[in-house]
Amino acid sequence: MDGRKFKDTIYTGLSKLLKALSNPYRLEIIEMLSQGEKSVEGIVQTTGLSFANASQHLQVMKNSNILKSRKEGHYVYYSLVNNELLYLYQHITKYAINEIAELGKILNQQREDNKSGDAVSLAELKEMIYNNNILLLDVRPPIEYKSGHISGAISIPMNELLEHLKDIPREKEIIAYCRGPFCVLADEAVKLLNEKGYKVRRLDEGYPEWKIKQVEII
Repeated sequence: MDGRKFKDTIYTGLSKLLKALSNPYRLEIIEMLSQGEKSVEGIVQTTGLSFANASQHLQVMKNSNILKSRKEGHYVYYSLVNNELLYLYQHITKYAINEIAELGKILNQQREDNKSGDAVSLAELKEMIYNNNILLLDVRPPIEYKSGHISGAISIPMNELLEHLKDIPREKEIIAYCRGPFCVLADEAVKLLNEKGYKVRRLDEGYPEWKIKQVEII
């Protein structure tokens, strides 16, 4: 294979991968699957896509080796191929926030509207956990908490938070987290708890970013 043909082949393959990622619904699905595997039905429920459209997006990503699937009875479950894909997704989101001014502005406005601008970094969280002066609150759906969560976190899903306020001690600072920097569940939790008089901040990132940090340490 001559040099030109080699380059054309390689860059065509790379462009197919990037094309498979270049859809807002597919990026949202990747965020969902970074929490753990999901059935097609679960993805439909969260994204609002039709079953047919969700299946089409999933198949495109599977064909590009972004996702893998398994069948259990009548249900098909999807998950990320490996942590390398998760690294890629996290690098893309970090680059977008830092280098695309409009996206950074929108993210900051979202945090400001929910009084969650004073976010905690993973490095700060590590020190806070060490000092044992916080309550780490996972506000994702229970199935995602069961699939994996930050060590020491308690699970109170956002849609159940109001009815479980009595279970949250007021003497500790609360750090709420969810799926990642673009997940709004932690923002909503911060807003609600602030209104109820709790001392609360959100984690700047989420469970997948914490999980990758543990892999790096190992």
